[in-house]
Amino acid sequence: MVDVERAQSVLVDLLAKMGFDAKVEVHEDEERITLEVKTPDSALIIGKKGQTLDALQTLMLLLLRQEDAEAAARAGKPVVVDAEGYRARRIDTLVDMATRLAAKALASNRAVELEQMSAYDRRIVHGAVGAIAGVTSRSEGDGKDRRLLIVPDPTKVV
Repeated sequence: MVDVERAQSVLVDLLAKMGFDAKVEVHEDEERITLEVKTPDSALIIGKKGQTLDALQTLMLLLLRQEDAEAAARAGKPVVVDAEGYRARRIDTLVDMATRLAAKALASNRAVELEQMSAYDRRIVHGAVGAIAGVTSRSEGDGKDRRLLIVPDPTKVV
């Protein structure tokens, strides 16, 4: 299980080395532990479509695993890095987009291809589409070329 205080400390150190004056607050619920970055430079911390947040999260977790691989291997809640509630807003945006594009796929009876997105974002869209009658979703391609399609599905009763 990840030592939350150590994760918070590693993230603060990373941000300082990047030149940011930031504080990190810890929020925990049943599903995850969120390290919320507080700084006037939140837009830079978030990056385009959350890419900087994702990179910070990955780097922080790698550093923690390097320090204590055994502790990192134990089951525990995922640790998520966030800033200004970006992650929740992104989920809302993706669900809205999935709903709109599912309606488009149903109306046109054709597959709709989505823009390139992270594996995490694709998982959210797959979940949202799974709850919509008459359509299904699938990913095609590999690596950076992986795309998500929303496809009319006659086997899913409308």
